[in-house]
Amino acid sequence: MCGHPGLQGSGVQLKGLAMRRLLTIASLLSVLGCKVPDPTPATAGVSRPLQYPVLLIGQASLDVRDSEMTLTSITGASSLNLNERVILDSAGHLYKVTGAAPIAGQPSPMLSMGTSTRRYAVTVEDTGQPAWRDVQSLVLAEVRNPRSTWAGDERAIRRVQALRDVASLIAACREGWSWTQEPR
Repeated sequence: MCGHPGLQGSGVQLKGLAMRRLLTIASLLSVLGCKVPDPTPATAGVSRPLQYPVLLIGQASLDVRDSEMTLTSITGASSLNLNERVILDSAGHLYKVTGAAPIAGQPSPMLSMGTSTRRYAVTVEDTGQPAWRDVQSLVLAEVRNPRSTWAGDERAIRRVQALRDVASLIAACREGWSWTQEPR
């Protein structure tokens, strides 16, 4: 006979031993590769100080928030997803939302059928202070989005194009629902 004395026998036994070793190695790699989840945040807030009011841009929507409390409080039934938004603060700084996690100790929104408010810890990255035309382009992209309230309505587009600064943009967005209506 040839080969190792402990491995004598049929080829099926050798394949079985190789398969067991392969499965053992794969199991070890899967355990070693597992990432420990980040701890649930204890308090709501934003990772960087923002100048309020702020404008949430994204998800075919433009939403004004007047304080950190209103920015980090979201009704369970809301379709608002902070992770898919950028934030423009009153000072003209643009922030990318890199994370939004519900804080610890809150009941599931399912228990209140989505009517309760949940608080979030929001992590943002300052992407700088863009030129006004770049801010307008971001907003116009939302206005032109076919899923938005405005769905590319020319009156809404002209309304945004007529704005000249961040303060007037934020003020106008408080009544963005009216941008498609005929002027009185």
